[in-house]
Amino acid sequence: MKKRRKIKKKSLLILIILILIVLSTILLLSKNQKNSFENIGYSKQEIEIIDKLSNNEKNIILNNEYSKSLKDIITNKNYNKDNLKEYIELSYKYSNIEGIIKYVNNYSDNNIELDDTTLDFISKEYFIVEYLDRYLKYYEDNKDLELNEIITRINSNLDYTFYDDATKADISKGMYTLVNKFYYLEEDFKPENIITVTNEYTRDTARLNKLAYENFVKMADAAKEEGLTLKITTGYRDYYFQRTLYNNYVRSDGVKLADTYSARPGFSEHQLGYSADLTNKNIVGFDKFEYTEEYKWLQDNAYKYGFIMRYPKDKEYITGYQFESWHYRYVGNDIAKYIYENNITYEEYYAYFLR
Repeated sequence: MKKRRKIKKKSLLILIILILIVLSTILLLSKNQKNSFENIGYSKQEIEIIDKLSNNEKNIILNNEYSKSLKDIITNKNYNKDNLKEYIELSYKYSNIEGIIKYVNNYSDNNIELDDTTLDFISKEYFIVEYLDRYLKYYEDNKDLELNEIITRINSNLDYTFYDDATKADISKGMYTLVNKFYYLEEDFKPENIITVTNEYTRDTARLNKLAYENFVKMADAAKEEGLTLKITTGYRDYYFQRTLYNNYVRSDGVKLADTYSARPGFSEHQLGYSADLTNKNIVGFDKFEYTEEYKWLQDNAYKYGFIMRYPKDKEYITGYQFESWHYRYVGNDIAKYIYENNITYEEYYAYFLR
């Protein structure tokens, strides 16, 4: 029995010694590694961040020279450990870390000729790689503009000319089809599921897409609970109705002025069936609607029912139309919420998410 106890004690002692040796080795290696990072030039704060990385990431860092941007690289929300080597290499030449990370993650196979300006564009929200040449060309002629503004303009086709550079609307997008001064519907286009609006919800006679109408009813009923009245003055308009309307405006005000407030035939999104012009119980004129309580309510609530104000104030240069407080387009709750929260136009949303 005593002999067995001695063997067990001896085995336990050996195990403890081995554990201590392993721990000492680990501590020594860790210390040596930290010294290696210090020798490259990294501060204690930077080493604390590096220490949380995998061994492979640490080896990549050790095999490169000091990068003053390393902390910003590995703490970036879009950081991908598989791309660390490329990030570090580019960080020696360029300072825009957001641009570097987006480029390496998404566009390194696009044969882009990098420079500071290109990376600055890439770093911006709503950047579309296919439009890069157009961004750069516009930038050369408009260096007084912020890059975000240039992206907004190019995404909205504002380097082209209204109507002259128009193409057919992509009707395969269904209810999300963009119709504006660059995208038109053909003369014989007729949307599906157009129904007649009941008298309770219209000023005269109006028609609208069934889904849009059902959600309008929900919105109008919610407004009614707060003592407000929403009525549709006009919804779906076919090509021929729009042609008559537009020609009358041209005869009255001339083409230049008419184009600021009325769509040419084929270019009106009313032809899609998802848009409605609104008024209240007093049937105020369009130019007075922005002063109503109904308008104020719509500003805070329309998106909850999938509607956006299609031609907002201060966005005329994007939409091509004057501010229309009465014109609302159904796009569904998710899109309407995004547009509301980010204060963008449907042109901008469509370019980045739907085109």
